[in-house]
Amino acid sequence: MKRLTIALAAVALLASGAVRAADETNRPAMGPHGPGGPGGPHFEAPLIPPRLMADLALTAEQKPKVDAIAADFDQQRDKILADQKNNPAITNLRDEIKAARQAGDREKVRELRGQLAPYEKPILDLRKESMDKVRALLTDAQKKTLDDARQRFGRRNGPPPPPPGGTDKPEPPPGD
Repeated sequence: MKRLTIALAAVALLASGAVRAADETNRPAMGPHGPGGPGGPHFEAPLIPPRLMADLALTAEQKPKVDAIAADFDQQRDKILADQKNNPAITNLRDEIKAARQAGDREKVRELRGQLAPYEKPILDLRKESMDKVRALLTDAQKKTLDDARQRFGRRNGPPPPPPGGTDKPEPPPGD
């Protein structure tokens, strides 16, 4: 009986390791704290993560259009990243950010990220433009699903994005 228990435990351990390894091979390459580092942009992330794509439940008519937008986004993003890879100013800033992060100097990291922001803007603008194209194809229910996902993402990764077409300033209470 003891041998059977040990054998079953060994099989379960191997199976869980195989499942974990298979899961890891489907993830993009990441640094110690995820792509882009803690709180940083995730430039290599797909336009629409697979889970959100499933949640959107695109119609047969929408799916090829969204796939085309995502493929165009990937191509343009990869070109921007390739162009930036050989830019010594970006490389130096990223090296300085890494050193400041390792030294625990959050203020220096914040300052250097501000200097890196203009280089990141083209990808952020491309992502916004591409998501606006996708959003235009969605039904109201799908837009709500997208907005809810953006709110959840915002809570995990900093302040939530402002509502589409709205303002991020709360209305004053009545009677003031």
